[in-house]
Amino acid sequence: MAAGGPESCPGRNAVMIEILRLLNILLSIVINWRQPLATLVLQPLVTVALLLCLYAGWHVRDEGSLAEGLRVAFVDTRANRQVEEQQIVAALLQAELHQYAKAGKLIDQALTNLLLHSDGAARIRLGVIHNGVSGLTGVNLLRYDVINAVAPAGRAPGGLLVNEPLTTWGEFLPSLLAGKCQLMVLGDVHNFALQARLESLGASSLLSCPVTDLEGKLLGAIFTNWDAADKPPSGEQLQAVIEVNQRVAGQIASVITLRGNAGLGRTNPPDNACETQAGRPECSHTTVALARSAPSAEVPAAP
Repeated sequence: MAAGGPESCPGRNAVMIEILRLLNILLSIVINWRQPLATLVLQPLVTVALLLCLYAGWHVRDEGSLAEGLRVAFVDTRANRQVEEQQIVAALLQAELHQYAKAGKLIDQALTNLLLHSDGAARIRLGVIHNGVSGLTGVNLLRYDVINAVAPAGRAPGGLLVNEPLTTWGEFLPSLLAGKCQLMVLGDVHNFALQARLESLGASSLLSCPVTDLEGKLLGAIFTNWDAADKPPSGEQLQAVIEVNQRVAGQIASVITLRGNAGLGRTNPPDNACETQAGRPECSHTTVALARSAPSAEVPAAP
């Protein structure tokens, strides 16, 4: 019976002693590492907290309120910001469209007023210069658009034009760059494109007057047409018509500049305008091929 006592199981006692020793070692490790672990974790947590405070404070300062700043800092997502940006862009576009429509109406009113002082003109059209397409050489070629046209009752103002080559203006562009108006009759027009355009409108005479901004850059031109049944003005009457053209052109230049700055339309005077340098016509981003001017009745602009 003695063989069944504790003394008969030395192996079991040895296992229990080893387990107790292992637990003692683990407890010692935990007690010894408790303070270093607390120090190791506490410092990064404080750093993160300070950064979060700085991040939130930055947005609160930008937004002007605590609630709005915290919302932007921690609630707003990229999708929300994209939606807000799209709404802002849409609102700006609507405002620009309204401004564009008002500018077009102002230009039509100015041209209509000019028509009343143009001695029986059949129509008045406004052409605006802009950068068009890139040629084979990679150089931007200047183009023009006819963006407004008015005519008296019973006359057709003609269709508006887009991206027409500026070389069509070759016979009167030097006069425009010099700040002068030029009167041409259909028989003196050598440019086939311009001749075809006048014939399609039924015009027999064309008075072109420059539209320039305050810096003297050419933005476009006002074109007054007289049909074959009409008699274009001459002498003092022509000079009076030119003076009215100059006043109206100044008003239109201001409207075009404002419309270009609004972000709509093709006009951007600093980049797309033409100006005279050292007596030579120069246009940005391109070289305009000028045809030799045909003989025409050119009248200097009034001072």
